[in-house]
Amino acid sequence: MMCDIKKRSNFARLVNYANNPKKARLIDSKEVRLDSNATIAASMQGQADDKPGHRLTNPVYHISLNFAREDSVRLTDELMTEIAREYMRRMGIVNTQYIVCRHTDTAHPHLHIVANRVDNDGDTISDSNDSRRSTKISRELTQEYRLHIANGKDKVRRERLRGKDRIRYRIYDAVKAALATCRSWSELDKTLNRQGIQVRFRYDIQRGRIIGVSFTADGCTFSGSKIDRTMGYYALDRQFGSQLLEAGERRIPTDDEQYRQRFAELAQNSRLVAPRFGYTDNCQAPTDSRRAVTTHSNDRYSHTLGRDSESVGDGSQIADTTTAVGSIIQITVATFIELVVQPHQVRISSGSGGGSDKGGWNDEDKNQYKPRRRR
Repeated sequence: MMCDIKKRSNFARLVNYANNPKKARLIDSKEVRLDSNATIAASMQGQADDKPGHRLTNPVYHISLNFAREDSVRLTDELMTEIAREYMRRMGIVNTQYIVCRHTDTAHPHLHIVANRVDNDGDTISDSNDSRRSTKISRELTQEYRLHIANGKDKVRRERLRGKDRIRYRIYDAVKAALATCRSWSELDKTLNRQGIQVRFRYDIQRGRIIGVSFTADGCTFSGSKIDRTMGYYALDRQFGSQLLEAGERRIPTDDEQYRQRFAELAQNSRLVAPRFGYTDNCQAPTDSRRAVTTHSNDRYSHTLGRDSESVGDGSQIADTTTAVGSIIQITVATFIELVVQPHQVRISSGSGGGSDKGGWNDEDKNQYKPRRRR
């Protein structure tokens, strides 16, 4: 059994959707007038409006419980009603108005619950961590009622997905297909880029290590572990043999100040501001406040930064390569590899004391710092 729980503002719209006579039938209700959908919605709206004090912006709970088609035979209306009541009891949705409608428009059985978040005493039903609690309760009920456990994301009907879920599954399918042939991060990055999917590392400058990966498509960004637990950074890195590069694999040492400064410079030059909640799933297109206009005419990183940039009229570029979050930046795979592979040599003194003007000290330099005896 899988569950989807949302909070909405309009009772009438959700009641009409849940109790649509063309595809649904009412199997349970509590303390609402059942003359019509209009009276059901009016009953709920009246109780929500009578709430003392602050009025709720989203007083409606819309919950769908979805079952596997293998359970169709044993899922009678009575059993589905029992499961719905037990789910609401464990979620704390008690002492309130609700309707439960069974839908018959899909191959798999499912039901919709429309409940009032303002209970019969005028108190607000808590929504604290409701999504997380809902997932846990759904898993528990699946085991207790011995319902069929689906084999995973491969059974989800892609054509029925919408919005954010559709993009997430598109990324999941693309990454899964790419992993069958890709043997390194750079191969994965190139393969996904051809499909309009960008790969970015979450890099900690202070610790000198990568701590996460994200995938972006159609303006939506998801951390790898949110797409699937097998697609988090550490899981993928193990699959690639903990090798970031196709040749000469090596990692940036944690104590290598040279590279830490270069990554810090990259983050500072981009001047990009992180999303409000840091590194989380995001489906908003970047606004002006999250972009920076920078020129890279003489910048050694110009060809890499320009890869995910769009040109503007004055010849500048809007770079969307990194995002600074304190010491955390988001950086494309190509930029990371370019920084690691390029032989950034530091001029080091030979220490021979010869007369070379390329780093050695001459006698005058030595005498300059020699302690002098007081006369």
